[in-house]
Amino acid sequence: MKTVLLSFLYRFLAFCARIYIRRHSIYIIAITGSVGKTSCRLIISEVLKQVQESIPWEDTETKEIFRIYTSPENYNSELGLVFSVFGVEKYHPSFVNLFKLSVKIFFQALFGKKNTDILIAEYGIDAPRDMDKLLRVAVPDITVLTKLDAVHSGNFPWGVREYWAEKWKLLLKTPWKVYVNLQDSYSQEQYYLLSDYIEIGDETEKNFDLIKDDEYTVKMKFYYKWKNISLNLIGEDNMVYTKLWLDIATDLWFELTEKWYDFNFKLQAWRFSFFKKWESIYIDSSYNAAPESVKLALKNTFLLQKKIFSDYKIITVLWDMRELGDISEEAHRDIAEHLYKTDAIYTVWPLMYEYLIPELKNIKYKWSITSSLSARDIGKKLKKYLKNNNTEKYLILFKGSQNTIYTEEALAELLIKSEYKKLPRQSKAWKAKKEEFFREV
Repeated sequence: MKTVLLSFLYRFLAFCARIYIRRHSIYIIAITGSVGKTSCRLIISEVLKQVQESIPWEDTETKEIFRIYTSPENYNSELGLVFSVFGVEKYHPSFVNLFKLSVKIFFQALFGKKNTDILIAEYGIDAPRDMDKLLRVAVPDITVLTKLDAVHSGNFPWGVREYWAEKWKLLLKTPWKVYVNLQDSYSQEQYYLLSDYIEIGDETEKNFDLIKDDEYTVKMKFYYKWKNISLNLIGEDNMVYTKLWLDIATDLWFELTEKWYDFNFKLQAWRFSFFKKWESIYIDSSYNAAPESVKLALKNTFLLQKKIFSDYKIITVLWDMRELGDISEEAHRDIAEHLYKTDAIYTVWPLMYEYLIPELKNIKYKWSITSSLSARDIGKKLKKYLKNNNTEKYLILFKGSQNTIYTEEALAELLIKSEYKKLPRQSKAWKAKKEEFFREV
């Protein structure tokens, strides 16, 4: 009975969202794909806001300010998309709370004032027909497809191609503009189905510099269309996203000024953020992990070492990648070749350890590898390792998945309590789940 009621409420909320979008002509930009969806979404919001703020309105006849919104939460499901439409940011999951919120949303849909002009939303899927449910809420005006990966494909009976086909439903429904990353095999096969598209992820322009803004804050600088750009993120992927959103800003009739754009993005703390401890730097990318995102995090870590921290050694803390289905072993083994020049490797849960061992034997660099079923045990072992090697400086990358792994707890072993709030999954509900899990382990 409860399942039937929930299904009804979800459909009702989707109906309310459609009414609200139609009443107020809200412009929707959708982000989907596998690699960097959330970073891409948050970057566009900041770029559009900062570009709009830079417009010299005194030189124009009218001053038209667009209200630009993207949720600060990781809302990418059917319910999350509805919450993004109505600007809901605080929600404690329960049937009673959802019912109360549904009543409020109903009146807002019919009588509420317009709360945004441009909505940037993330369209995520975990199972077959999930994209149909998202499209039931809102068909976007613009869609951006980041590089596809195999994460969540284990939930699809026909495997990774069925998962990718579900993603592509969004592109085929988008009426205006589609931006496509053509670096994965499926998109290379399917792009002919699009009547019009713009390619992103082109690797023909890779020129950028990394500079230290202060003791351990790094900025990336590059040129684009005769404009000087700097941003407080690193990596070719973030440069590609920034260029993309400058193009979209032009599509949305924002006039780009001839100036230096200094973007300070307010991304979620656990997406490649830094902690400076003693002489080492901890890189927190512990919210999730898929094959391509792990490779990208490793690539950016080695880039940091090469460009700025040349006297630092690298340690990686990696954990199992979940929901990969039949390609799980292949995906874990493939990580090995991206671990070059790593001084120590720590793994959480057995698959990463089991599959890396035979592959690492073929690598001619020195390395040590430690396995454990507990993130907290890994944190304690790493703490001991650093104590025994206290004459060295390290870049330490924490990269991993979720679903009962909780590897942020490994990093927590190295931090003071006041820093915990910067880690993912620190709410009371998550902490209770973690304590119960670690007691069972």
